[in-house]
Amino acid sequence: MQHCKRNSTRGFTLLELMIALSVGLIVIGGAVQLFSRAVNATFIVSERAQMQQDSRAAENMIIKDISQAGAGLQPGGVGLASGTGTAPTYGCDQAKCYVGGGAVPSGIAYPNKYMSWIVPGYRMGPILQAGQPATDVITVVYADTFFLLNEYAVTFNNPAGTSVTFCLPATPAVPPCPAGTPPATPPQLVSDPVYGLKTGDLILLQNTTAGSTAMAVAEITANVTGLGPTFVASLADPDSLHMNQSLATSGEVAQMTAGAGTTATRIWVVTYYVDNTTDPNHARLMRQVNGQTPVPVADNVSDLRFTYDTYDDLGNLQTGVGDIGVTSPNMIRKVNIAHLTFRTSLTGTTGFQGIDIQTSVSARNMSFKNRYN
Repeated sequence: MQHCKRNSTRGFTLLELMIALSVGLIVIGGAVQLFSRAVNATFIVSERAQMQQDSRAAENMIIKDISQAGAGLQPGGVGLASGTGTAPTYGCDQAKCYVGGGAVPSGIAYPNKYMSWIVPGYRMGPILQAGQPATDVITVVYADTFFLLNEYAVTFNNPAGTSVTFCLPATPAVPPCPAGTPPATPPQLVSDPVYGLKTGDLILLQNTTAGSTAMAVAEITANVTGLGPTFVASLADPDSLHMNQSLATSGEVAQMTAGAGTTATRIWVVTYYVDNTTDPNHARLMRQVNGQTPVPVADNVSDLRFTYDTYDDLGNLQTGVGDIGVTSPNMIRKVNIAHLTFRTSLTGTTGFQGIDIQTSVSARNMSFKNRYN
């Protein structure tokens, strides 16, 4: 008689399955949490590295511009057009203005209608955080020593000085070019699309008028025409920065048209400010040159402030002055970047991280004094 064996193979019980599932979920949850923390840490590190890189690049650019303030120019600055009730301004391009406060900024007027080589803009920028004071603006001026515009002679095409002709001296003279020795190495063409004068550029004109040195700052209002040997530039009135005021009583180009030996130098008027209108949640540090369109330097700026080491009217050194008050900007000897602050927003509950840069820049070209004459 044969007996059949019962199959003793059986599955897991419901309790065993529940225990295994619980243990598996704990292991998977721990792995996911570790992975999430690793990804978050990587994100934080990369964001901080990017923020540090951007902040250092912005700092280096600001330092480079401030350190060149007054380079290639005579000490003291230059008077601008005055007497019409319209003040020459900075912080505007050919389309609109970007600084000056209000819903529609109108630019910032040069103090006393005078262009110093460093122009502080104490609390003239936007307010970035409620309860905090407005940010600062700074403007520095120096000569373009790469484009040799001063090699060209300048001829005024009308008594108002709203049009000028650039040409190289020649022997014999080729009107309107004066007689003279041409430069050994011809400079760049005034109409060169890369290096030449463009709409919005500023030039410093100098000549001898009535036995004295005369100077005026003018804005190029149209791209220069001509392929040589002559080039015509427009200095039309009005212009976006209110430099070309033909009816002004002083500091304007019109009073120079009867002078002799006129030359021009392109100058760089560089303004740094914070823009919070393009993206209110991510303010940007902007750099504007002359009357050209501003360009962004760095994102996520949360503060920008400058102080100045200068002298008062009695010759006493004033250190770290935020608002220089009645002291002349020409007495500035050092610019302190008091706060160049960046803050990066992070996702989740990690909050944000920030970096604040502080440094000082010597205005060496404004500190020079010739003690041997």
